[in-house]
Amino acid sequence: MPELTIASFNCHAGLQARRNGVCEPYDLDTVLRGIDADVVVLQESWTPDGGVAAVRRVGESTGAEVFELRFGRSRLDPWPHVPRDGSGLGEVGLAVLSRIPAEAQGRLPVGTVLSDPTPERGGLHVVLDVGGTKVDLIGVHLSSRLPYGPPIQLRRLAAQLPPPGRPGIIAGDCNFWGPGVQSFLPGWRRAVRGRTWPAGRPHSQIDHILVRAADRTEVLHGEVLPPLGSDHRAVRATLRFP
Repeated sequence: MPELTIASFNCHAGLQARRNGVCEPYDLDTVLRGIDADVVVLQESWTPDGGVAAVRRVGESTGAEVFELRFGRSRLDPWPHVPRDGSGLGEVGLAVLSRIPAEAQGRLPVGTVLSDPTPERGGLHVVLDVGGTKVDLIGVHLSSRLPYGPPIQLRRLAAQLPPPGRPGIIAGDCNFWGPGVQSFLPGWRRAVRGRTWPAGRPHSQIDHILVRAADRTEVLHGEVLPPLGSDHRAVRATLRFP
């Protein structure tokens, strides 16, 4: 039976958590190369004007495929700052780095919520080829505007998810706790349980990997990774498909 190892990581644009008012960079390229996974779903991927995103550099150097969904104009200082007027020094978004064959299917829009300046949020739908088995992957990064933002966007996401018929995975930063995420995504279950935020002394799990119960996907292993440099910890799961 085919197996897949998948990780999700909010990389904070390659910046460490703010200390004394300053966000120092860390080596995101090396971190991405070091994550032992067939597929990595990356949130807060940063593409500077006139430059190349770290995920693109890693994809080119490793032969992995890269799929991106840009959320809008942004700047690094302060991060994450998305000016309402659309100005900025680059673009922030969601990316999928796949070391196995994959094909982009499109965007699942989840809209905006009150007081969230990010002009575009949505799910990135990619179909993975896991040893001949087609698997729907939805990468997400939902609003941090609690308490209403994530539930609103989870409802919108749920209405667009691929129907049962082949295995499915949802992975990303939901900015919402596990039981709440499952309540708005009925029929889906968590593959990883553990605190992910803030990275130094985490007290909450807001980063998730979910599989659909009806697919009979077996979770062989699920874990929260040690701090990698961001203000979030990454999650990783090894899955087996029938």
